Amino acid sequence: METTQTPEYRRYRRYFVDLSRFYQKKEVRVYTSIVLSILTVAFFLFFAIRPTIVTIVGLVKEIKDKRTIAEQLEDKINALNSAQIEYQRIERNLYLVDEAFPVDPRLSLYIRQLEALARRHNVDIQSLQFKGTTLKGKGEGKETSPEVSFSLALAGDYPRLKSFLDTLTRLRRLVVVDSFTFQTGKEEERLILSLDAQIYYQTKEK
Repeated sequence: METTQTPEYRRYRRYFVDLSRFYQKKEVRVYTSIVLSILTVAFFLFFAIRPTIVTIVGLVKEIKDKRTIAEQLEDKINALNSAQIEYQRIERNLYLVDEAFPVDPRLSLYIRQLEALARRHNVDIQSLQFKGTTLKGKGEGKETSPEVSFSLALAGDYPRLKSFLDTLTRLRRLVVVDSFTFQTGKEEERLILSLDAQIYYQTKEK
């Protein structure tokens, strides 16, 4: 049975024959084998080296992250060193903070200071009344800076009372004067100084 050959088959058949003849050449076979071998080796090398490459990339990233952490730690160490130097510089004056803002109210000590101050300025304490402790400075569910309010009345002439008031506000113990008034006393040359103020203290850590 004779096979009918189409024009397209006859046209491409010539190329197939040419390729077959071309591949039969020794140089072509050698080069083709070399190229195929190189491609095969490259293919397997890629999959063999790929895990190593991934590991190297991961190690480089880890080294970079650790270097960043080391730099941050170094900054913190430098800040702590600076803070320690500053603390050593002011350490000898920390007692002033304790006197201005003591850990407890120390009312008996403060009363003695007021009595000494009154004698120093030659004025008489007429009355001194301390009120209950309240908490100031509320924030974020916490209450801080306890304060003790007190009322004080003194008798004396105007210059001495004014000098007493000025000295009171310059004492090391922190005091805030809310209000004060001068009134005429029983003796015309003497006045009554009445004032309302607060002193503050720290709460003890539990």
